[in-house]
Amino acid sequence: MRLSDSPDQDAAAAAEVTRAEFARFALENLFTISPDAIFVTDDDGIIRAANPRATQLFGYTSAELVGKRIEILVPERFRARHPAHRENYDAHPRARQMGAAMNLFGLRKDGTEFPVDIMLRPLRTPAGSAVLSIVRDVTEQRQAQDEARRSDLQLRSLLDGVRDYAIYLLDKDGYITTWNPGAERIKYYTPDEIIGKHFSRFFMQEDVEQGRPAELMRLAALRGRIEEEGWRVRKDGSRFWADVVLTAVRDKTGELTGFAKVTRDFTDRKRAEEAVMLQLSQALLSNLDVRKLLGAISASVREVVPHDCATLGLYDASSRTLMVQFLGIDEGDIRRSDVLVPLEGSPASEAFQTREPVIIERLQTSHFKPEAVRHLTSLGMQSACCIPLINRGEVIGTLAVSSRLENAFTQREAEMLVQVADQVAMAVSNAMVFRQIAELRDRLRQEKEYLQEEINLENRFEDIIGESGGLRQVLKQIETVAPTDATVLIQGETGTGKELLARAIHRLSGRRDRTFIKVNCAAIPAGLIESELFGHEKGAFTGAIARKMGRLELAHEGTLFLDEVGELPLDLQPKLLRALQEREIERLGGNRPISVNIRLIAATNRDLSQMVAEKQFRSDLFYRLKVFPIFSPPLRDRSGDIPVLVRHFVSTHSRRMGKSIETIPEETMKALCRWPWPGNIRELENFLERAVILTRGSVLYVPLAELETKVAEEQEQLDNFSPTLQAAEREHILRVLRETRGQIGGADGAAERLGLKRTTLNSKLKKLGIERSDYM
Repeated sequence: MRLSDSPDQDAAAAAEVTRAEFARFALENLFTISPDAIFVTDDDGIIRAANPRATQLFGYTSAELVGKRIEILVPERFRARHPAHRENYDAHPRARQMGAAMNLFGLRKDGTEFPVDIMLRPLRTPAGSAVLSIVRDVTEQRQAQDEARRSDLQLRSLLDGVRDYAIYLLDKDGYITTWNPGAERIKYYTPDEIIGKHFSRFFMQEDVEQGRPAELMRLAALRGRIEEEGWRVRKDGSRFWADVVLTAVRDKTGELTGFAKVTRDFTDRKRAEEAVMLQLSQALLSNLDVRKLLGAISASVREVVPHDCATLGLYDASSRTLMVQFLGIDEGDIRRSDVLVPLEGSPASEAFQTREPVIIERLQTSHFKPEAVRHLTSLGMQSACCIPLINRGEVIGTLAVSSRLENAFTQREAEMLVQVADQVAMAVSNAMVFRQIAELRDRLRQEKEYLQEEINLENRFEDIIGESGGLRQVLKQIETVAPTDATVLIQGETGTGKELLARAIHRLSGRRDRTFIKVNCAAIPAGLIESELFGHEKGAFTGAIARKMGRLELAHEGTLFLDEVGELPLDLQPKLLRALQEREIERLGGNRPISVNIRLIAATNRDLSQMVAEKQFRSDLFYRLKVFPIFSPPLRDRSGDIPVLVRHFVSTHSRRMGKSIETIPEETMKALCRWPWPGNIRELENFLERAVILTRGSVLYVPLAELETKVAEEQEQLDNFSPTLQAAEREHILRVLRETRGQIGGADGAAERLGLKRTTLNSKLKKLGIERSDYM
């Protein structure tokens, strides 16, 4: 390189030389290592250079190619036309990409031809113009294309010949790209009318609005293949029942390219099945009696799948077996006894456990144990099909059909039986529930009769017997207050029938059709009464293993009766008061208020005003309870009612004990009327029950000596000491305690003899100041 007078020009020239050297080096290497054949020809088509791949591909040496015309590499049949093409290219030189020409062939030295793709590019050189030709062997590509064309022709021929199936392709967006004659026959569209349209036009309008077409494509792309049945629409708007298979199509890289869709017209089958299923449903669902149902199942199944014998297996959870019953069999309708099938080793058990149909082509050679199918083989059955019965997601049993022929059942029969099985499962479940309800109804009827008898035995004052002025005054008060929702406080001695008065108020109120809930505050331990009243949540305290509703919540819209309210713990009274005022409660361990609407009736045999004065009862709760007080008179104040009560109790107890007591002696009645009955009606009742037990004939026997002794002693005490009524009651209790040697509870204790509850007697002992040293 010659230097100039300018250093900058010299530097630029040096850089240009360097770039030219790199370019020449790269071009020489590309020319040498290219996988394609490269030729350089002049304007006359003379080969001036050829790379190693060119000599390898065409079978010539470099010396044999250079200087020869390019036409020696063109097949003889194209050689005459080639100079004209070359001259036209020389006149209009332009770059031509690979694949621009079709069906080009090269000619090897040995005379064989092979398909090629050629890229041409004009060159300008110092010696003149030239052409760079790059030749690629496309033998493998052409073979693959030919194979694909042959496959495509075969597939198209196959698709065109299938007229019972609509077979067509969709692109990945759901637009139709192919259409076979079967699709035209089923859907009435010609290829020109439908290709390029979206396949959603085949769906019902409601399916389109719900996005069903897009959902099917999504599922097919996700799963690879999806099959479903449903109504589709033809070109004329008519419906047909279609069985559809949609398959995702992907390329070698796994990229989704479209979908293949196959549709069958099952309209005739659908209508036939619907007719059979309607008949089947009517037959099954109209029979709630299990025996009649079995016959209906046998007749209905025979309509769907011909068979020689049908069985129904019902699962018994207690024994983990299937009780198989014969539904009917040909030749005289032979009846067989039920067969217990274990949940292992039988067709029924396999269908039950897998929830899938089981088809047995040959019973004798199947994998099932011989004893597990003997109930069928003994009747000459050779094949069978067993279907699970599933109702509300739970397998309740199996349905099986069998035949004296081998291979009598296919997948088609199994599919039909699966549809029948849904109806059978529902009918069987309904029949079983109906039977359970009938059994439960009978049991409840018996329990009701028993409970009514128990209620009649325990609540013998249901009609509040008596005619005295004091009682009539109480009943008048009840009639006045019952229609209101006012809180009532019933006061009176133990045994005077306070609970009966409370029930009478409830029966006469507007809440009589709702619940009457009773809580005996003295009978519930102090540590449990809060939970009993307000309920608790699971885990609220040790032992709270489940949620429990309280009595106030149970009495919602009804009446709550708090008996012996004076025994209510002092620390619980504010919570009860709040519940009454706010009309809402919270369960123990809960944080959600629960609204309650109750009518409260309270009862007590204690002097609440005195308890308030002694700080044993909250005054605010007392005034809340004492809205409408009622006093239940003791029996001594209504002695005129004693004869009526005596006759009532004697009649009731004698009837219960199977005795016929027709007469009550006059002296007996007078003695009963003279006794003050500190235990009131309960004591009178208990005493008369004992008398009925002792009576052997038709005349009531009362141990008058015992009664007269008690009356005489009481009278003597009244004459000598003129004690108050409270003192008389105290002496009576002491006498009974001495007779029972201090035993308060139990079958023969003082409480039982007095007709009192143990807790009530203990309260009286405290109130009357009776110590153990007084009677022991």
